[in-house]
Amino acid sequence: MSSGQLTYRQRQAEATRSRVTRAARRVFAARGYSAATIADVARAAGVAIPTVYKLYGNKRTLMSAIADSWEQEFAPDRDAEEVPGDPAAALVFWAGFVRRQWETGLDIALIYAGAVASDPEIRKELQPRLNARERMIRTVSKRLEPGLNDSLTVGDAHAIISALTLPEVYRDLVRDRGWTPGRFQDWLERTLSVQLIAVGGRRR
Repeated sequence: MSSGQLTYRQRQAEATRSRVTRAARRVFAARGYSAATIADVARAAGVAIPTVYKLYGNKRTLMSAIADSWEQEFAPDRDAEEVPGDPAAALVFWAGFVRRQWETGLDIALIYAGAVASDPEIRKELQPRLNARERMIRTVSKRLEPGLNDSLTVGDAHAIISALTLPEVYRDLVRDRGWTPGRFQDWLERTLSVQLIAVGGRRR
């Protein structure tokens, strides 16, 4: 059912869910996942505590809803996104993808880092998302194979791409050192190209 076909009550319910999710994101970022409570979220969202429980049941489900909403921001149809076949174009694609990912959700990545440490069950919820990231990196790495430096394997490319695109790198350069997201994207594209692509663009 499209949003235009929803009843007034259904639209109200969706608005409440969205308000609770946004509030939870702010609360988890400010207080940390483990310290935040459902009561804190309810207060920030301006709803009753039982309403949050009725909508989400627990903090893990609420965290999952936050992540789902974020993924719709940076990758609304990630499975359908086509990584270009040309090595240089693949790096341009990936640098832009990573920039969108952390520009829209660095706070969520940091929330997850703390949540995993305090709640082992969160790791189970997070793992499919990490697996999706690994699949994307694997695809990009394979696209680079025809142009890789002679000393590198596709596995090496995967490791380098993964390391340089961790959220901690974005946090250090953009949040802590004041780079713009655009500068980060340009740096990432250039650095990956220098590290991975052979002079002339193809293996000899």
